[in-house]
Amino acid sequence: MKRNLPRWNSVVLLSQSDSVYMVSPRRSVAAAGAVATWTVLLLSAGACVQSVQRTVPPSANVTVVDLTPKFLAFYDSARILNADPDQRWQLWRQLYNFAAVPPTAFGDKLARRLLDSAWVRYPAAISVIRRGAQGLGVSPDTVLREAITLLGCGNHVRVRLTVFVGGFEGNAFAFRAPDGTPSIALPAEAGDPARSMIHEFTHAAHRGGCATFKSGYGGSLGELVVTEGLAMRAVERLLPGHDANYYTHAAPGWLEAAAARRDSILRGVREHLEDRGDSTWERFTFGTGVAGLRREAYYVGWEVVGAMLTRIHMSFHSVATPPPAEYSGLLRQAIDSLLAPEIR
Repeated sequence: MKRNLPRWNSVVLLSQSDSVYMVSPRRSVAAAGAVATWTVLLLSAGACVQSVQRTVPPSANVTVVDLTPKFLAFYDSARILNADPDQRWQLWRQLYNFAAVPPTAFGDKLARRLLDSAWVRYPAAISVIRRGAQGLGVSPDTVLREAITLLGCGNHVRVRLTVFVGGFEGNAFAFRAPDGTPSIALPAEAGDPARSMIHEFTHAAHRGGCATFKSGYGGSLGELVVTEGLAMRAVERLLPGHDANYYTHAAPGWLEAAAARRDSILRGVREHLEDRGDSTWERFTFGTGVAGLRREAYYVGWEVVGAMLTRIHMSFHSVATPPPAEYSGLLRQAIDSLLAPEIR
């Protein structure tokens, strides 16, 4: 049963000079026959972005950053110019340049693929996109308080919430802003705002106030497994009444396919818990893992944190607070309990 959460109003618009989780620069592609028009559109969009900037009162626990006007400046410009795919990509980079992808060369290619596949779907969602951050309809401050209460830590965390437009993949994500602020990003065009906000605010409270992490993207596989498993189980606790597919939030059939390869995934990930770096995270999230499936770290997180909470009788607080250096030992204990009696 989904609860009704209070609506909210405080929004701040990100200026074009800010950068958060952007893909890397690429070679410019000329917009033949439209250079002058393109320049005017770029300047007009920049002026529009700057003119409507607002700030949230300093007492707020959550600062909301709305990127939807930047996306709309790109979208409207591309439609006016009738831009081809290469010109559209260049406009996207000039006017928007924000995607739920890793900050790597692979992420750069993925952002282009997402844009190309999503382009024909944007018209049907444009009314939702134009509502921007106000269209989420749930209170970030309320959700953050619930996540902090569940974890029993992170009381002083302040979070920056970025509302962006993705490629209908429904991929919210957590990251750390250049100033060190725990930050999350939620897509405006697709997904479940309450579910995504609980999941990502759990990340923010965990990483920003419950444990000390030396790294963000590209840390150890054990860190990825624990943080994702904790966030999925937090959604399960705070939004009860759904099946496991809702909480694992994957493509249809993914959970069933992973469950069919459960033991091989658990054993394989167990051998790589201390591996770290971009290539490790890409392999166990976007790529194919030890059993040939995507998102194997999420599956192991779902199973293992579930075992920590039930079989090992840990609390959310006791899962959230150990230093990341201890994750490998905790995870091996939980994986062994899941594989018993095969591992003794």
